[in-house]
Amino acid sequence: MDFLPAESEHFLDADISVRTPCRPAPHLGAAIGLPRLWVKDESRQPTGTTKDRLASVVLAVFRQFGINEFVASSTGNSSTALARAVRRDPSMRAHFFCGRDFTGDHDIETGDRVSLTVVDGNYAQATQAAQEFAARNGLVWEGGFFNWARREGLKLTYLEAFDAMDDKPDVVVQAISSGMGMMAVRKGVAEYLACGRLTSAPRLLMVQQDTCAPMAAAWSEGRSELTEDDVIERPTGLARAILLGDGRATYSYMRDIAAESGGAIVSVSQDELVQARTMLRELEGLDVCHSSAATIAALRNEAAARRITPDEVVLVNLTGRERYTASCAGPALAAAATAG
Repeated sequence: MDFLPAESEHFLDADISVRTPCRPAPHLGAAIGLPRLWVKDESRQPTGTTKDRLASVVLAVFRQFGINEFVASSTGNSSTALARAVRRDPSMRAHFFCGRDFTGDHDIETGDRVSLTVVDGNYAQATQAAQEFAARNGLVWEGGFFNWARREGLKLTYLEAFDAMDDKPDVVVQAISSGMGMMAVRKGVAEYLACGRLTSAPRLLMVQQDTCAPMAAAWSEGRSELTEDDVIERPTGLARAILLGDGRATYSYMRDIAAESGGAIVSVSQDELVQARTMLRELEGLDVCHSSAATIAALRNEAAARRITPDEVVLVNLTGRERYTASCAGPALAAAATAG
């Protein structure tokens, strides 16, 4: 609790999020040339992703501030986790927005206290619609990437991992869309350095899918910002959780994190995602989503190029499992309002 921004009485006594295993991955590590590989398996969370940690802390902070109704948007995982947490707190109400292409990624039970509005547009347009709805109705906009309570929750993934590891990591790898997870690990590293639980900061490696990789492209070109020309209006690809086509608002943060830590922002192909996911399943028995598998695809490339060496300790955050189906939200979506 000393590392969290809310008092204990504001946390629900419920399974909003859980501790997850962090363990060596010797078979996979040997196969890709990184024998000191560790994996943190966030697919074990209740909704299948690390965003359950986010939901637990965000709602605790809202309760502490007396906020009992809010508006949010996401490509699926954050809203699914937040909706589940709201369902477990009779004092809370929430309104979620999503782009039509991502309706199947939302597993939300709608009702009196939870609504889902489907916008005929992409994630950025859904977010704009959500912000306008919040303003019109005098409601709190949850904030997405810029809600500091989100990264306070997400950093717990890494604090747990650092505590579990025999050797502290030289490299930390996570797939990114906006990059909340990287903001989280940077904060967790800073806090553990300050209290002596870490003695050095790891390099932070961020991964995108090449069909939607504006940050990776800008990083490789040495650019300081993204422009309108970098925006991908209708991103497609297997790694659905990280298909953020407009990274202009957050790229500067990711660029700074990569530069300050000695890390990088890279991209991987769909074929590499498929191969990596198969390797995780066959060699380590881990059945995760393609977004999570992007980390292993990137590590194979980095190890082959000798940018990460066999003597280094590598921590991979496997952020979730596959949940997408065309109708996974079922009857809930049929009752949802639709914004033009």
